Amino acid sequence: MTFKLLIMSEVKSKFANPDSFSSSKSKKHGLIILIVGIIVLIVLVVALTFVFLGPIMNKTPSSSWSAIFLTNGRSYFGKITKTDSEFITLDDVYYLQVQQVPPSAEGEESQPQLSLISIGDEIHGPENFMRINKDHVLFIEKLKANSSVVASIEQQMNK
Repeated sequence: MTFKLLIMSEVKSKFANPDSFSSSKSKKHGLIILIVGIIVLIVLVVALTFVFLGPIMNKTPSSSWSAIFLTNGRSYFGKITKTDSEFITLDDVYYLQVQQVPPSAEGEESQPQLSLISIGDEIHGPENFMRINKDHVLFIEKLKANSSVVASIEQQMNK
């Protein structure tokens, strides 16, 4: 009973003095506006960070060689120069071509010979870069400077 009287007296005092009721209501309203404003500001800062810094953070130095392995079993070697949400751009592109060498003597098995081919050397004459759909990329590896693939590429480039 005492609790009920206490609540009733509080309600009566709020209605008896309308200024105290509206001031507490305006304080709550101001606090809500402040919280919403802070949330909007945080979302805006995060969005602008991704828009302006995203391409910079996704850029890989073009001096490093990478191997890109695709879901169709093909692999390409080159320098990743740009990435975005859908594509990876690969420059100075090479791929391995397997050729079967006929056996020199009877009873021997034929040995596959691997050749490193530059993308620009095909008969249809494409430019030496590729835009690869990220959905088809299985994984990417950065190649060491002393890799046999890198050594072979650099040897071909210096010819």
